[in-house]
Amino acid sequence: MIPDHIRQLGLDAVAVYASAMKNGATERFAEMVACQCPPGTKGSDRAFMEGRLDGSWMNDMPEQSARRMVREASESGINTSGRFYMGGLADKRAHRDPEAWVDSVEDVKRVAEKRRLEVHGIIDYVPPEPAPKRSVKLSKKIINENVRKELAKNPDMRREDAVEKVKERMTPHWKKK
Repeated sequence: MIPDHIRQLGLDAVAVYASAMKNGATERFAEMVACQCPPGTKGSDRAFMEGRLDGSWMNDMPEQSARRMVREASESGINTSGRFYMGGLADKRAHRDPEAWVDSVEDVKRVAEKRRLEVHGIIDYVPPEPAPKRSVKLSKKIINENVRKELAKNPDMRREDAVEKVKERMTPHWKKK
């Protein structure tokens, strides 16, 4: 049995579908080759923007809220045409944040990387852990001894400044990173 939507595509599509089924293809594969349309896959722009490009994603919102959101975004200089608002990417400006209006998977990934956000769904991105800051440990005895010497040379210097100067001078360069 050939599905109606394949029949509507014409005789060529019906022939391709029938041939694929005859050669042992699954119904889904035969439908895909007859329609000449690959399936949407995770991480593709097609799957991401499906149902969003025409603005139908706002149909679940109250009409007044949707209009206000688009109006305020436009007043902020954002071109909302062909874009979708992702609140999870937005900063404190919410729908007035230009980077929260995305039009591709690459946009989502770029913003997530820039803002170090963890994203799961159409794409999965977990930001790398920041390099741990090395704490510099110098012996208190060494610090106090050198601070005394520094204060003897510069009696007007505050003790806190002398401690910082000693730590800076005494810490090896490879530990300062």
